[in-house]
Amino acid sequence: MHNWFFLSLTAPFLWAIANHVDKYLLSKHFQGNGIGAIFLFSSIFSVFVLPIVLIINPDAVSAPSMIDKLLLICIGIIGSIAFLLYLYALDIEESSIVIPLLQMVPVFGYFLGYFILGETLNKMQMAAAGIVILGVILLSLKVERDWKFRVKKKVLLLTIGASLLFALQETAFKSIALGDGFMPSVFWQYIGLTIAGVIGYTFIPQYRNELKGMLKAKQPLILSLNISSEVLYITGNIASNLAALMAPVALVLVVSSYQPLFVFIGGTLLTLFLPKITTEGISAKQLIQKLLSILIILLGSCLLYFSS
Repeated sequence: MHNWFFLSLTAPFLWAIANHVDKYLLSKHFQGNGIGAIFLFSSIFSVFVLPIVLIINPDAVSAPSMIDKLLLICIGIIGSIAFLLYLYALDIEESSIVIPLLQMVPVFGYFLGYFILGETLNKMQMAAAGIVILGVILLSLKVERDWKFRVKKKVLLLTIGASLLFALQETAFKSIALGDGFMPSVFWQYIGLTIAGVIGYTFIPQYRNELKGMLKAKQPLILSLNISSEVLYITGNIASNLAALMAPVALVLVVSSYQPLFVFIGGTLLTLFLPKITTEGISAKQLIQKLLSILIILLGSCLLYFSS
């Protein structure tokens, strides 16, 4: 396999672990009052990436043009908004449902790649995208006891918004990084992420108070889990960004579709062996629905891969 594939596969694996850490923090420690704390911690924590980039590439500050710097800052802010929408969805739904719903990212990535990068779509790719959407719709339905279905509208809307913004972030990043270089683009993208955190801290009192509350608590477990989650996210994001420079964005985003599989496996194992950490719905009907939906999404993703 090409190096880009292994880099792409690393990202969803790391993100899946971070997803369960986020869900654990939201459900066990914050209980509906931690979205702002996690968002600000994540955004402001991005500042620690900057000196590492400068050590690797001291010219990262001056390399891009002023317009590209501003665009990369905007890309970072877009990524932070996508992450915020993801947190809101995760706060009201299980990880094994939220993460598969985010696999609309490859579909949006194909269309954005067409308009921004000039990537073309053939009939097989369009059909594959439709299969992914079918799997997403099936997963977004809540199975009632009498086998009736109810659409989780709020979760669906949040994940659609997050997927669109994540795809836009990845595609726009590649369009600039191809000309300005990887490290300079990462540097200014993370400047944008940090700025998003500063804006949130300054203008959203609720978020600010939640972060202060988390820091005042001085609970080593909460802080260490937050730091671990951010390291996993950042490492996964950089791996995904780098892979996108080595292969078409759409292919990289397709490989990210393995994330729900990793989340599902992790969630099931935690529910069976460590239920105090997290519990996922594992009734027969729920397992059938989740497995069928994930298989459909993976089928569509495989067709996207082999048709590219």
